[in-house]
Amino acid sequence: MAKTSRAKESKQRWVTLVVGPWMWHALGIFVLAAGIVGGVWAARQYVDKRVTFPTRAPVVVIKDRPVWMSDVLAEQIIRLAKPVGTRSVYDHQLLVDVTAALRTSPWVKEVRAVRRAFIDKPGDTIEIDADFRAPLAMVKWGDYLWLIDGEAYKLPEQFKADQMMKIVAGRDGRTNIRVISGVQRPPPPTGEKWLGGDLSAGIEMTKILYGRRYADEIVQIDVSNYDGRRDAREAQVVLETKRGTQVRWGRVPSAKDAFVEIAPGRKLEYIEKVWEQYKQVDAGQPWIDIRFDRITYPAPPTVEEHAKSE
Repeated sequence: MAKTSRAKESKQRWVTLVVGPWMWHALGIFVLAAGIVGGVWAARQYVDKRVTFPTRAPVVVIKDRPVWMSDVLAEQIIRLAKPVGTRSVYDHQLLVDVTAALRTSPWVKEVRAVRRAFIDKPGDTIEIDADFRAPLAMVKWGDYLWLIDGEAYKLPEQFKADQMMKIVAGRDGRTNIRVISGVQRPPPPTGEKWLGGDLSAGIEMTKILYGRRYADEIVQIDVSNYDGRRDAREAQVVLETKRGTQVRWGRVPSAKDAFVEIAPGRKLEYIEKVWEQYKQVDAGQPWIDIRFDRITYPAPPTVEEHAKSE
């Protein structure tokens, strides 16, 4: 009996030794590791199903949208950039594809960045940061008016020439956009630069007149006699008003061989002076000529006579 008791006691000590504190510690570590692995697996499954592959394509937004950009144009650009279907939020190629699509638009001058943004869920938004080509003027060619930017790039929009007065005037009555007429070269494909010194002259005049309230009556810049190609004695650039009258400007402001013509700054002062005196930049006449030291016109009325004729 003593021998059996000692054997049983020895066996208990061996079991206690085998499953002692270090074994329980190891078992705890195993359970903890298993829990971590299971948690990581579950998290990975969630990310793969709910985050990495969203249920819908991301929304595209334009960062710092220009004030001149209409809702219709903004929607066109967004539609062009919008990815088709759902893709992983970690898919860099998606951003590359959006950038390439934007660069095909004539309205996009430069793509600065395309990045993922977060609104409700990771990767649910794509943000476009780009420079856009702002419309500066319309060029008359044949029966159409073609929209261009300040660098003479032809934009997609075009209008019938007989719509001109409806387009140039804004809702407030001010001149919204001017027309350049008399260019010699035909329009290039959309998105390409429209070449020609005459068009460059028209763009230069458009920029000079921009924002000057007294120039609101001027809706068209005629460059048909640019470089004196029709008549060297006549004005090379002519400004036409809403009434079809003329302000004979002369050489393009940047011209270095102005000869006897006065400086562009003085010409602008002349236009403002006439506008202040007669409330019209043409002084109520068929034309005025501001190229030289004195303003000339067919038969300028007095202020009183002009007031009576209104």
